[in-house]
Amino acid sequence: MTTAALPSGTEPLDVLVVEDDTAVATEFVDCLSRAGLRCAHAPDGWQALRMVAAPREVAIVLADLRMPELDGLQFAEHLQRLANGTRPEIIFVSGYPEFNDAVRAIQLEARDLLVKPVEPDALVRSVKSALLVRALRAQSTADAAVEAEPATPVQRNKASLQSLRAVRRIRSRYFPSELFSDPCWEMLLDLYDCLLSGQNATVTSLAAASGATTTTAWRRLGALQGHGLIERAEDPEDKRRTLVRLTEAGRRAVEDFFDTYSRSQHQ
Repeated sequence: MTTAALPSGTEPLDVLVVEDDTAVATEFVDCLSRAGLRCAHAPDGWQALRMVAAPREVAIVLADLRMPELDGLQFAEHLQRLANGTRPEIIFVSGYPEFNDAVRAIQLEARDLLVKPVEPDALVRSVKSALLVRALRAQSTADAAVEAEPATPVQRNKASLQSLRAVRRIRSRYFPSELFSDPCWEMLLDLYDCLLSGQNATVTSLAAASGATTTTAWRRLGALQGHGLIERAEDPEDKRRTLVRLTEAGRRAVEDFFDTYSRSQHQ
Protein backbone atom coordinates (compact mmCIF):
# COMPACT_ATOMS: atom_id res chain seq x y z
CA MET A 1 0.00 0.00 0.00
CA THR A 2 1.31 3.43 -0.88
CA THR A 3 1.35 6.10 1.79
CA ALA A 4 1.28 9.06 -0.56
CA ALA A 5 -0.84 11.82 0.87
CA LEU A 6 -4.32 12.11 -0.51
CA PRO A 7 -5.10 15.26 -2.50
CA SER A 8 -7.11 17.97 -0.84
CA GLY A 9 -10.77 17.05 -0.73
CA THR A 10 -13.84 16.89 1.43
CA GLU A 11 -13.82 13.21 2.39
CA PRO A 12 -13.39 12.81 6.17
CA LEU A 13 -10.39 11.02 7.63
CA ASP A 14 -10.31 8.97 10.80
CA VAL A 15 -6.53 9.16 11.05
CA LEU A 16 -3.85 11.31 9.45
CA VAL A 17 -0.43 9.67 9.95
CA VAL A 18 2.33 12.29 10.11
CA GLU A 19 5.61 10.41 9.75
CA ASP A 20 8.78 11.10 7.75
CA ASP A 21 9.83 7.43 7.73
CA THR A 22 7.94 5.89 4.81
CA ALA A 23 8.32 2.31 6.05
CA VAL A 24 6.89 3.17 9.47
CA ALA A 25 4.08 5.21 7.89
CA THR A 26 3.16 2.28 5.64
CA GLU A 27 3.03 -0.03 8.66
CA PHE A 28 0.74 2.35 10.57
CA VAL A 29 -1.59 3.00 7.64
CA ASP A 30 -1.87 -0.71 6.81
CA CYS A 31 -2.62 -1.60 10.43
CA LEU A 32 -5.27 1.08 10.89
CA SER A 33 -6.84 0.44 7.48
CA ARG A 34 -7.26 -3.25 8.37
CA ALA A 35 -9.15 -2.05 11.46
CA GLY A 36 -11.65 -0.32 9.17
CA LEU A 37 -10.32 3.22 9.66
CA ARG A 38 -9.96 5.77 6.87
CA CYS A 39 -6.32 6.89 6.77
CA ALA A 40 -3.95 9.13 4.87
CA HIS A 41 -0.25 9.92 5.24
CA ALA A 42 1.62 13.21 5.36
CA PRO A 43 5.44 12.97 5.20
CA ASP A 44 6.03 16.12 7.26
CA GLY A 45 4.29 18.52 9.62
CA TRP A 46 3.84 21.32 7.09
CA GLN A 47 2.01 19.10 4.62
CA ALA A 48 -0.08 17.71 7.49
CA LEU A 49 -1.13 21.23 8.47
CA ARG A 50 -2.27 21.87 4.90
CA MET A 51 -4.31 18.67 4.93
CA VAL A 52 -5.91 19.50 8.27
CA ALA A 53 -6.77 22.97 6.95
CA ALA A 54 -8.43 21.49 3.84
CA PRO A 55 -12.26 21.36 3.72
CA ARG A 56 -12.39 17.90 5.28
CA GLU A 57 -12.70 16.59 8.81
CA VAL A 58 -9.61 14.95 10.29
CA ALA A 59 -10.51 13.21 13.53
CA ILE A 60 -7.14 11.94 14.79
CA VAL A 61 -3.54 12.90 14.00
CA LEU A 62 -0.90 10.27 14.71
CA ALA A 63 2.35 12.26 14.71
CA ASP A 64 5.98 11.32 15.16
CA LEU A 65 7.75 13.44 17.76
CA ARG A 66 11.03 13.54 15.81
CA MET A 67 10.65 15.04 12.34
CA PRO A 68 12.85 17.46 10.41
CA GLU A 69 11.89 21.13 10.05
CA LEU A 70 8.66 20.89 12.07
CA ASP A 71 8.70 18.29 14.84
CA GLY A 72 5.62 16.70 16.40
CA LEU A 73 5.42 19.11 19.33
CA GLN A 74 5.73 22.18 17.09
CA PHE A 75 3.12 20.70 14.78
CA ALA A 76 0.74 20.20 17.75
CA GLU A 77 1.30 23.82 18.81
CA HIS A 78 0.03 24.90 15.38
CA LEU A 79 -3.02 22.64 15.82
CA GLN A 80 -3.80 24.41 19.12
CA ARG A 81 -4.65 27.53 17.12
CA LEU A 82 -7.57 25.79 15.43
CA ALA A 83 -11.08 26.11 16.82
CA ASN A 84 -12.16 23.36 19.20
CA GLY A 85 -14.74 22.02 16.76
CA THR A 86 -12.18 21.51 13.98
CA ARG A 87 -9.05 20.55 15.94
CA PRO A 88 -8.14 16.86 15.65
CA GLU A 89 -7.22 14.74 18.65
CA ILE A 90 -3.48 14.04 18.65
CA ILE A 91 -1.49 10.91 19.47
CA PHE A 92 2.30 11.11 19.55
CA VAL A 93 4.71 8.33 18.57
CA SER A 94 8.43 8.23 19.36
CA GLY A 95 11.28 5.76 19.42
CA TYR A 96 12.88 7.40 22.43
CA PRO A 97 10.57 9.84 24.23
CA GLU A 98 12.05 11.88 27.07
CA PHE A 99 10.34 13.02 30.26
CA ASN A 100 10.04 16.58 28.97
CA ASP A 101 8.33 15.25 25.84
CA ALA A 102 5.69 13.52 27.96
CA VAL A 103 5.10 16.69 30.00
CA ARG A 104 4.74 18.81 26.87
CA ALA A 105 2.45 16.21 25.27
CA ILE A 106 0.13 16.48 28.29
CA GLN A 107 0.19 20.28 28.04
CA LEU A 108 -0.79 20.00 24.37
CA GLU A 109 -3.73 17.74 25.34
CA ALA A 110 -2.38 14.71 23.51
CA ARG A 111 -4.49 11.58 23.93
CA ASP A 112 -1.50 9.22 24.07
CA LEU A 113 2.27 8.88 23.65
CA LEU A 114 3.19 5.54 22.05
CA VAL A 115 6.73 4.15 22.03
CA LYS A 116 8.11 2.53 18.87
CA PRO A 117 7.93 -0.24 17.90
CA VAL A 118 4.19 0.03 18.46
CA GLU A 119 2.21 -3.20 18.74
CA PRO A 120 -0.70 -3.23 16.23
CA ASP A 121 -3.30 -3.92 18.92
CA ALA A 122 -1.99 -1.06 21.07
CA LEU A 123 -2.07 1.29 18.09
CA VAL A 124 -5.67 0.44 17.16
CA ARG A 125 -6.79 0.64 20.80
CA SER A 126 -5.22 4.06 21.24
CA VAL A 127 -6.76 5.45 18.06
CA LYS A 128 -10.24 4.03 18.74
CA SER A 129 -10.12 5.36 22.30
CA ALA A 130 -9.31 8.83 20.94
CA LEU A 131 -12.15 8.52 18.39
CA LEU A 132 -14.57 7.62 21.17
CA VAL A 133 -13.49 10.63 23.25
CA ARG A 134 -13.89 12.89 20.22
CA ALA A 135 -17.37 11.54 19.41
CA LEU A 136 -18.57 11.87 23.00
CA ARG A 137 -17.14 15.38 23.25
CA ALA A 138 -18.90 16.40 20.03
CA GLN A 139 -22.18 14.97 21.31
CA SER A 140 -21.73 16.77 24.63
CA THR A 141 -21.16 20.04 22.79
CA ALA A 142 -24.28 19.48 20.68
CA ASP A 143 -26.33 18.67 23.78
CA ALA A 144 -25.07 21.82 25.51
CA ALA A 145 -26.04 23.92 22.49
CA VAL A 146 -29.55 22.47 22.58
CA GLU A 147 -29.84 23.15 26.32
CA ALA A 148 -28.71 26.75 25.84
CA GLU A 149 -31.87 27.60 23.91
CA PRO A 150 -35.53 27.05 24.76
CA ALA A 151 -36.41 23.83 22.92
CA THR A 152 -39.76 22.78 21.57
CA PRO A 153 -40.79 19.14 22.04
CA VAL A 154 -39.94 18.48 18.38
CA GLN A 155 -36.47 20.02 18.81
CA ARG A 156 -35.87 17.94 21.92
CA ASN A 157 -36.94 14.80 20.11
CA LYS A 158 -34.67 15.59 17.17
CA ALA A 159 -31.79 16.06 19.62
CA SER A 160 -32.58 12.72 21.25
CA LEU A 161 -32.71 11.07 17.83
CA GLN A 162 -29.28 12.50 16.96
CA SER A 163 -27.92 11.36 20.32
CA LEU A 164 -29.16 7.79 19.82
CA ARG A 165 -27.70 7.66 16.33
CA ALA A 166 -24.37 8.96 17.64
CA VAL A 167 -24.37 6.12 20.16
CA ARG A 168 -25.11 3.68 17.33
CA ARG A 169 -22.16 4.99 15.29
CA ILE A 170 -19.83 4.69 18.27
CA ARG A 171 -21.22 1.25 19.12
CA SER A 172 -20.57 -0.04 15.61
CA ARG A 173 -16.84 0.64 16.01
CA TYR A 174 -16.52 -1.64 19.00
CA PHE A 175 -19.13 -4.40 18.70
CA PRO A 176 -20.06 -6.80 15.88
CA SER A 177 -23.20 -5.57 14.13
CA GLU A 178 -24.89 -8.97 14.49
CA LEU A 179 -25.17 -8.38 18.24
CA PHE A 180 -27.70 -5.65 17.48
CA SER A 181 -29.27 -7.22 14.42
CA ASP A 182 -33.04 -6.81 15.00
CA PRO A 183 -34.07 -3.94 12.69
CA CYS A 184 -37.39 -3.05 14.38
CA TRP A 185 -35.99 -0.27 16.56
CA GLU A 186 -33.93 1.24 13.74
CA MET A 187 -36.99 1.27 11.48
CA LEU A 188 -39.10 2.97 14.16
CA LEU A 189 -36.44 5.67 14.55
CA ASP A 190 -36.26 6.13 10.79
CA LEU A 191 -40.07 6.35 10.52
CA TYR A 192 -40.14 9.01 13.23
CA ASP A 193 -37.34 10.91 11.49
CA CYS A 194 -39.41 10.82 8.27
CA LEU A 195 -42.46 12.06 10.19
CA LEU A 196 -40.51 15.05 11.55
CA SER A 197 -39.01 15.92 8.17
CA GLY A 198 -42.20 15.35 6.16
CA GLN A 199 -40.66 12.61 4.01
CA ASN A 200 -42.08 9.31 2.82
CA ALA A 201 -40.62 6.02 3.97
CA THR A 202 -40.75 2.88 1.85
CA VAL A 203 -39.96 -0.73 2.66
CA THR A 204 -36.76 -0.38 0.61
CA SER A 205 -35.59 2.78 2.41
CA LEU A 206 -36.36 1.26 5.82
CA ALA A 207 -34.43 -1.89 4.98
CA ALA A 208 -31.44 0.21 3.91
CA ALA A 209 -31.61 2.40 7.05
CA SER A 210 -31.76 -0.61 9.36
CA GLY A 211 -29.21 -2.73 7.52
CA ALA A 212 -31.75 -5.52 6.98
CA THR A 213 -32.57 -7.41 3.80
CA THR A 214 -35.87 -6.53 2.15
CA THR A 215 -37.26 -9.94 3.15
CA THR A 216 -36.34 -9.39 6.81
CA ALA A 217 -37.70 -5.84 6.69
CA TRP A 218 -41.07 -7.10 5.40
CA ARG A 219 -41.21 -9.69 8.18
CA ARG A 220 -40.33 -7.25 10.96
CA LEU A 221 -42.70 -4.61 9.58
CA GLY A 222 -45.42 -7.24 9.81
CA ALA A 223 -44.59 -7.63 13.52
CA LEU A 224 -44.70 -3.86 14.04
CA GLN A 225 -48.01 -3.66 12.23
CA GLY A 226 -49.35 -6.49 14.37
CA HIS A 227 -48.60 -4.37 17.44
CA GLY A 228 -50.44 -1.42 15.91
CA LEU A 229 -47.30 0.73 15.65
CA ILE A 230 -47.18 1.19 11.87
CA GLU A 231 -49.42 1.08 8.83
CA ARG A 232 -48.67 0.36 5.19
CA ALA A 233 -50.29 1.83 2.09
CA GLU A 234 -49.80 1.76 -1.65
CA ASP A 235 -47.94 4.78 -3.03
CA PRO A 236 -50.55 6.69 -5.11
CA GLU A 237 -47.77 8.01 -7.38
CA ASP A 238 -46.03 4.67 -7.92
CA LYS A 239 -48.13 1.52 -7.51
CA ARG A 240 -44.95 -0.57 -7.26
CA ARG A 241 -43.95 1.06 -3.96
CA THR A 242 -45.40 0.54 -0.51
CA LEU A 243 -45.33 3.51 1.86
CA VAL A 244 -44.89 2.95 5.58
CA ARG A 245 -45.75 5.37 8.39
CA LEU A 246 -46.25 5.37 12.12
CA THR A 247 -49.77 5.04 13.41
CA GLU A 248 -50.96 7.53 16.00
CA ALA A 249 -50.24 4.91 18.66
CA GLY A 250 -46.76 4.36 17.21
CA ARG A 251 -46.03 8.08 17.18
CA ARG A 252 -47.13 8.47 20.80
CA ALA A 253 -45.02 5.48 21.87
CA VAL A 254 -41.87 6.86 20.21
CA GLU A 255 -42.45 10.36 21.60
CA ASP A 256 -43.12 9.01 25.09
CA PHE A 257 -39.85 7.13 24.84
CA PHE A 258 -37.99 10.27 23.76
CA ASP A 259 -39.58 12.26 26.58
CA THR A 260 -38.41 9.70 29.15
CA TYR A 261 -34.98 9.46 27.50
CA SER A 262 -34.53 13.25 27.44
CA ARG A 263 -35.47 13.59 31.11
CA SER A 264 -33.11 10.78 32.10
CA GLN A 265 -30.23 12.58 30.36
CA HIS A 266 -30.67 15.59 32.62
CA GLN A 267 -31.10 13.86 35.97
